[in-house]
Amino acid sequence: MANPIAVPCPANTWTKVLTNVTEGQIKKRLKTPNVYLSTYKMTGEAAPTLQSKGTPIFIESNSEKIENVAAIDVYIYPIGAAGSVFVEV
Repeated sequence: MANPIAVPCPANTWTKVLTNVTEGQIKKRLKTPNVYLSTYKMTGEAAPTLQSKGTPIFIESNSEKIENVAAIDVYIYPIGAAGSVFVEV
């Protein structure tokens, strides 16, 4: 995997952090906010718009591995405060 890239994520909105990937890693960069959600869409599909489409990440560690057979776009949603993640592909 390449060097990590920092991606700022505004509060309470979906931010695309990985594009057209089958594998990668997302690492929590900042301690706040406490809750981040993630979701993915098949590459080329519309971005998510509802918070309810996400699932909590960084529950047991500050790193999440991404793996999918087909290419996907990965989105992050920080709840309540802006956040930042490192991504690697």
